[in-house]
Amino acid sequence: MAIAISLAALAVSLSAFLHGRWRDRSDLFLRINDHLVNPDQQRGRRLLYAMKEKRTPVKDLSTDEYVTINNALAGLNVLAIYYQRRYVPRKDVLELWALPVLRALLAGGAFLAHRAAQQGVPIWPQLRTFAKAAEEYAQREGVSIQISGPTGENIQPPVE
Repeated sequence: MAIAISLAALAVSLSAFLHGRWRDRSDLFLRINDHLVNPDQQRGRRLLYAMKEKRTPVKDLSTDEYVTINNALAGLNVLAIYYQRRYVPRKDVLELWALPVLRALLAGGAFLAHRAAQQGVPIWPQLRTFAKAAEEYAQREGVSIQISGPTGENIQPPVE
């Protein structure tokens, strides 16, 4: 009888642990998602798209625009770190953020190159690694990643 009670207690403890872990991962995902949809983050991504469409050099960005874009990409990099370390549900991240991340990286090529030149090393490698998983997800789902160029033509992501 004591063994049965011990096994039942173990099962309840394990269940509580797993449920708590699932809840913590879901809560973290909701917090990072809330951060990424705040107006400043969205503005940073929109500035990236406008920069690409207008072919604006990084040196022509205002300090505010530069900081806003940088923060938007840094926020996406935090998401990528959480994804890689499995802190958040991977399927949910891909479903909600694969396409926005790919679009941001496509539009932000010049900005990323500028930041890498400043730092002397590739910047945000976790974001680039996440982009590979996001691209595989988009291909599986049959989604084409495009942004419009200044004349309305579609710009495809570079093939590496």
